[in-house]
Amino acid sequence: MFSTVKSGMFSLKIAGNQRIERVLIMAGTDFIPASDEGFRTYANNFASNISADPGLYMLSVAQAASIQTAVDQFDAAFVTANNELTRTKPTITAQDNARSIAETMIRQYAAMIKPNTGITDDDKLAIGVRPINPNREPVECPQTSPLLSILGNTPGSQTLRFADTNSPDSRAKPHGASELQLFRAVGTVESAPLADAQFYGKFTKNPIPVEFDETDDGKMATYYARWASARGETGPWSLPISMRIAA
Repeated sequence: MFSTVKSGMFSLKIAGNQRIERVLIMAGTDFIPASDEGFRTYANNFASNISADPGLYMLSVAQAASIQTAVDQFDAAFVTANNELTRTKPTITAQDNARSIAETMIRQYAAMIKPNTGITDDDKLAIGVRPINPNREPVECPQTSPLLSILGNTPGSQTLRFADTNSPDSRAKPHGASELQLFRAVGTVESAPLADAQFYGKFTKNPIPVEFDETDDGKMATYYARWASARGETGPWSLPISMRIAA
């Protein structure tokens, strides 16, 4: 006798004392949760299921281990950044960087697993990967780039606005974009190269507040951004925009 309980991210199918957890994927939304807590749950489920049986997902033991390592590093950083005794700007930054690495890896492997016909739909759903719907036409990620502008610059913070290069007067994201991915470099030179920029966050609405450490006062902040689709695809990079951080 099975009973099914749906709550939040999970649909739980319970048989006696056994419980099977499946990540619930909502149609029309990004398959990876936006919140760090939601991502932690999703990522641990993704990694642990693959680690339990890499061959089921046509991956090697080494590939499964690399996913698990990235997720474990994010998990440790999350615990540190969300403990009131150790929550500081550096630990929050470390959490964000660890999430960027783990999320990028998950998206890459999810993109490999999703179209693989040798993996059952049930096994895909078990790790939170939505199977391909043959009756649904895919929405492609826009191949235009974001247009960034800096609206405000006060001590310790800057405020950004985004638009699309094809519609610079509109605050709306272009069709096919579920979010804007923002990367930031802080240093001594204007227009720092993209290689120096680190993932800052994902945003869906204007404006974007950006916070800095006191040690960043007087330095240059350089921003890059790109559109991302609900399927994890990304578009071309924006041109960089820079401004000195107010002291």
